[in-house]
Amino acid sequence: MLTIPRDTYLALVGMKSSTLDQRVRVGEAAFAFGVTERPTYGEYFYIDAFAMILASMINCFTGLELKRTVSALRKQWDEYLTVLVKTEHSPGEQQFCCIAWTSLDRRVDPRVIFGDSAEIGAKLPEVEGIVPTFIPISLPLNALKANALKANAKRANIELPAKLTADPKDEPAYAEWRREIRDYQQRAGMRIAKPRPVTA
Repeated sequence: MLTIPRDTYLALVGMKSSTLDQRVRVGEAAFAFGVTERPTYGEYFYIDAFAMILASMINCFTGLELKRTVSALRKQWDEYLTVLVKTEHSPGEQQFCCIAWTSLDRRVDPRVIFGDSAEIGAKLPEVEGIVPTFIPISLPLNALKANALKANAKRANIELPAKLTADPKDEPAYAEWRREIRDYQQRAGMRIAKPRPVTA
């Protein structure tokens, strides 16, 4: 997995360095693969930028505070990674992040569900008056590309890879990519859960 320097990461998420440091301090920074902080200072993945943009969109579109948004994305990193893989490699069925408030009491955490519309519909709780918010996974992905174009207009020379994820149809490459993720999580001090198979 290719790493990018801090200034490239900041350009991709549209954030100042001091803002990022503050978000990390208070637990409002979303990084890829469920980590709370990058184990190596100044090095990031492109998917780190995707995760931060997704967190900002959830906060903006649903009103869920950044800290709770980031907490949900940390716990459900494999779920949003799965829909990102499907979005990039099987684009026929649109994938979503769905935020579903199940109570008028906003202190009660909403359900955060990933998948296509049918999968989310099957998982939505039957609660009267529930109003789910659907965020297409293509939206933060396109925002990432737009931020790269905006930065390049200022001569940042950012070259996004064609895909952020490995193709599950290429089984050896996909297995190696998942192994790299597990190795990275171990370096970050995470307890590793057994990976789920992905079909795209």
